[in-house]
Amino acid sequence: MSVKISVQICSYNRWSLLKRALEALFVQDFPKDHYEIVLVDDGSTDETFALATEIAKTAPCRLKVLTKKNDGLPRARNVGIRACEGEIILFMDDDTFADPALLREHVGYHEQYPKAVVQGWVNHIWELDPKGPRTFKMDDYSRSFFWTSNVSVRKKFVDQAGGFDEDFQEYGYQDMELGSRLRKLGLQKYVNHKAVVSHYKPPKQKKDLPRMLRQAESCGRSGMIYIKKRGGWQPRLSTGITVFRLGLDLLLRPLKPLFQSVVDSAPEGPMSAWTRFCARMLCSYRFFDTVRKGDTNRPRQDSKP
Repeated sequence: MSVKISVQICSYNRWSLLKRALEALFVQDFPKDHYEIVLVDDGSTDETFALATEIAKTAPCRLKVLTKKNDGLPRARNVGIRACEGEIILFMDDDTFADPALLREHVGYHEQYPKAVVQGWVNHIWELDPKGPRTFKMDDYSRSFFWTSNVSVRKKFVDQAGGFDEDFQEYGYQDMELGSRLRKLGLQKYVNHKAVVSHYKPPKQKKDLPRMLRQAESCGRSGMIYIKKRGGWQPRLSTGITVFRLGLDLLLRPLKPLFQSVVDSAPEGPMSAWTRFCARMLCSYRFFDTVRKGDTNRPRQDSKP
């Protein structure tokens, strides 16, 4: 049987989450010989590659495990794309867990809409085994044309667009940039709320602030690359790098010591809503500081912020 859909996942040092993601994909209500999983280990320093290779030996569907050095998510995605044999590629992350109907729902939409980017529902969860009924929240929906937590497109269109731009070596906007090229090919976005993944987003803790600040810097550099490559108003709106936002950032600068003191005095452990807001403001300052520098060069080798 030919492969109908390839699920492409990249992972870096998150084996416990990746294992759960793979297990959810093994129990899809879709013919096992009609789909494959293409996993790219992005230079992990833990046992991800060895453990995934071992699981592949007994996986109920085809599981390809590839590895590469840690030199940017777009390169990892492109390695995976080249290995995909399915007519359709479904892009997921290693911290997203598929509902059993995920593949069937994606394939069904592509059969109905031949030039589609199909965006599924990304249901954010704060614990690995949430209790109670699932609810749809506003932050579960992305306005992005192409968001790789749960999005599918025919492989021939990804190839025509040229894959991911490998100039993006850090976190942020590489999926939006590919989406802009897919849109130029005449593809349209369709949202299927029955194609569901659960995205694990544990509550932010005080110890996470340094990583959040590094991620903000990465987003600033990646945002500038996106704007320089594509131009126009859409990349600026998508990244928030607009005259209005830059002006608002300057207006709010006098409040930075207040936000910093709140975070510094907060107890260790999960952040309160107020502390989380202050931490996000500090990240916003760091983002716009990076934008104003105008330097898009990556300062160090790790592609993970």
